[in-house]
Amino acid sequence: MQNRRVTQYDIAAKLGVSHVTVSLALKNHHRISPARRTEVHRMAKKMGYQPDPFLAGLSAYRRTTGPSTFHGVIGWINHWVRPEELHRFHEFEGYWQGAKAAAKEFGYIVEEICWPNDCSANRFERILLARGIQGVLIPPHPHRETMVWTDFDWSKFSLIRFGLSVQNPDSNVVTSDQFRATVLAIRNIHRLGYRKIGFVLNRELDENIGGNYTGGFLAAQHLLGIQAAGSQLVIDGEKARQQPAQVEQQVAGWLKACRPDAVLTTVADIPGIIKKLGYRIPRDIAVAGTSMADIPVDAGIDQRATEIGKIAVEMLVKQLNINERGEPAAPCRILVESTWQNGKSMPRRRSS
Repeated sequence: MQNRRVTQYDIAAKLGVSHVTVSLALKNHHRISPARRTEVHRMAKKMGYQPDPFLAGLSAYRRTTGPSTFHGVIGWINHWVRPEELHRFHEFEGYWQGAKAAAKEFGYIVEEICWPNDCSANRFERILLARGIQGVLIPPHPHRETMVWTDFDWSKFSLIRFGLSVQNPDSNVVTSDQFRATVLAIRNIHRLGYRKIGFVLNRELDENIGGNYTGGFLAAQHLLGIQAAGSQLVIDGEKARQQPAQVEQQVAGWLKACRPDAVLTTVADIPGIIKKLGYRIPRDIAVAGTSMADIPVDAGIDQRATEIGKIAVEMLVKQLNINERGEPAAPCRILVESTWQNGKSMPRRRSS
């Protein structure tokens, strides 16, 4: 008997509470007060309580193989100034569609919850709790300062972030590996016979992801022995929106000075600008995009957005199942590999 596994009923008897209270406290459920949760965790540790891994595995197996049942709502947080703009980015829409598909398999639904700009973080937290939401997905946002979570208690939620544009909370992340994707793109462009490869990128985007596009381009140049001087053009995203004529002049000057035979770009407007300046794609300049979803050319990188959405939900459901709440002590980052797609905008170059 001394070797008998300590159960939640044993902890409940010791504390004089119900086993339901112990179960919820061990899951860090918000219905149980912080003081009671601390008390239950302390007693569980003192008594040597360990969750039964076989029962946990059986429970997870039943959830995935048994009849589909509803387990709850996963919140997709939209704090964009204009919430509808998030879905205009096809990459982000891919995250959304992938997340919804995966959630359905696990018995959850993903609900988009818009965080009004005049709503405090504390009030928004109460909104989520009132809806019974314990799992949260945070998609990319255009400005790092957009997401200000002051007074938001993350210990009540499991959470996953998409990408690196939102840096707070410091949660687990699922994102595309833009560094390796850029190296992959430059390698394939080089294999197609292009030697004067230029890269046009959005400054704000590259900064949001920690310079991974710039880093990947420099690494590829080093690996392939491509001349680096003047081959990269960085465009200010805000200027592109407010002063498009000046950006066109900037691109025109760069093309004239560097004379690239191929261009890789993160900027959706670049193919149109190149054509407007009188260059023919691909006859004069071949063009590929870092996102097949959002750059209007048919050659470039497929960042596999739908798969990113599915993987994010799989991670989140796992966290929900093992009662992992709040910001982890050692956040991890899952980098999803991209693929290269050939297209008419970047054909094999004929030998001159």
